[in-house]
Amino acid sequence: MHYSRIFLFALGLVIAGCGKSSTTISQTLRINISEEPTTLDPRKARDLNDITTCRMLFEGLTRISKMGTIELAIAEAVEISEDRLEYVFHLKDSCWSNGEPVTSYDFAASWKSILDPFFPSDIAYQLYMIQNGEKVKSGKLPSEALGIRTPDAHTLIVRLEQPTPYFLEVCSMGSFLPVPDKIAAKNPNWSFTPETFVGNGPFILKLWSHTDLLQVERNPTYWDAKSVTLKELELIMVSSDTEMRLFEDNKLDWAGSPLSTLPVDAIAYLKKENKLKVSPLSGTSFLRTNTSETIHDKKNPLASANFRKALALSVDREAIAVHILQGGQTAARSLVPPAMGLFGNGYFHEQSDPKPLLEMALQELGLTRETLEPVGLLFVSGDRNISIAQAVQKQIEKALGIAITLEAIETKVFHQKIKQNDFQLAVASWIADFNDPVNFLEVFKYKNGSTNSTNWENAKYIDLLDRSAICGNQDERKQILREAEEILMDQMPIIPIFHFAMNFLQREGVQEIALSPIGQVDFRWAQIDTAQPSL
Repeated sequence: MHYSRIFLFALGLVIAGCGKSSTTISQTLRINISEEPTTLDPRKARDLNDITTCRMLFEGLTRISKMGTIELAIAEAVEISEDRLEYVFHLKDSCWSNGEPVTSYDFAASWKSILDPFFPSDIAYQLYMIQNGEKVKSGKLPSEALGIRTPDAHTLIVRLEQPTPYFLEVCSMGSFLPVPDKIAAKNPNWSFTPETFVGNGPFILKLWSHTDLLQVERNPTYWDAKSVTLKELELIMVSSDTEMRLFEDNKLDWAGSPLSTLPVDAIAYLKKENKLKVSPLSGTSFLRTNTSETIHDKKNPLASANFRKALALSVDREAIAVHILQGGQTAARSLVPPAMGLFGNGYFHEQSDPKPLLEMALQELGLTRETLEPVGLLFVSGDRNISIAQAVQKQIEKALGIAITLEAIETKVFHQKIKQNDFQLAVASWIADFNDPVNFLEVFKYKNGSTNSTNWENAKYIDLLDRSAICGNQDERKQILREAEEILMDQMPIIPIFHFAMNFLQREGVQEIALSPIGQVDFRWAQIDTAQPSL
């Protein structure tokens, strides 16, 4: 079998085994992450904040560079077979924070544990591109059938289900980060406390004061430690209003996206004062719908596609983006952000009258306006979510004359309700894990998928996504994905609201923070200009 070999080196970097660096660092960066991480185990991290925190503490085979491109990290070279199905990764010498070497066995064990049928993980689907990954997770095949081999401690061989041109980018995702196999096997709670925590990233866990503060400090055993300038980061957990006050009092160095949300009512002022920084973000906010026939033994109107489409046509996206959010967000009439090039103008337009669709839906459901009960809209508590939910409520009630009830709850309860399908409508979002439309569309491929949570599935949609995976012509592949998204927008299991933009404040003198269009913020290169006024 023929292989092409790829090398990527960090310029000027000298790897000196697992010894500790003697560089003296004295800088601390303070940021807000709004809420406590649900986990520091990358095999279980699902939301953006958890994944971002895990990236501080772990390093994968590849990483996103300061310029936003993919570069090798723990891998020093990779060979790709001629048929693009097999990747041979050669690992550089690197260490865990306890001084033990990072090996191919750690990567293999981490990935295999995610794909273990009995391991609780909502991100297993991200590894289904590995040969037999889905069959192993479903229990149809043993773990030995996985396309993962480790001939020695420095070599990891991965075989894929089909050619995946973005696989090296996928390897930088949180789900592909390694965990210390020996530690995780002995102690299932290894990631809970600084005393037991072991990582291989640019920072290591120093303090975890639950619901209050998480501190990470520079990891002296990190393979690229000489490029890390910060001594530590303080990750506090406060509301957006408190965050603003702390920033104004010089007690925070970064506020807002992508780890928290600036108060909606502060955006206009910050723009006027030229303090607001705006950066593009490949993400979409939408209403997730529960398409189940019944909920709590009651007939569910959202089971009707016409009902869902009537709701979609009732939402004034432009008003929400321009007058409520005001931070560069744009109205969404598609799931995939326009920058990814599927259909920039969207698949529907609000000029259509939604009332006939509502009447058709009521007739299908055997309901009348009098027997139609209020529809519940669930969302995570927070200023911006409240503003969005209230706007959607008023717009739908005005356009259709039906009642929408609002329910604001905390994040953990919200995710539990979504997972149990205990909702009708829910404010949701998806931020790109990697820069390809399929990352958005595959979320809703299977109704039993951990990220779908709409109870919607469509055979033609599945077939189109399967065809896109084996299509070698990029123009043809894009057309296939466009057809798939058209089905999604016609059936409306999700109702797009707006495409994201990152709004944030950055302290003068804070430099070299890498912020990518897919919402990944990386502080490993960050530094504070000490010539700036004292913080």
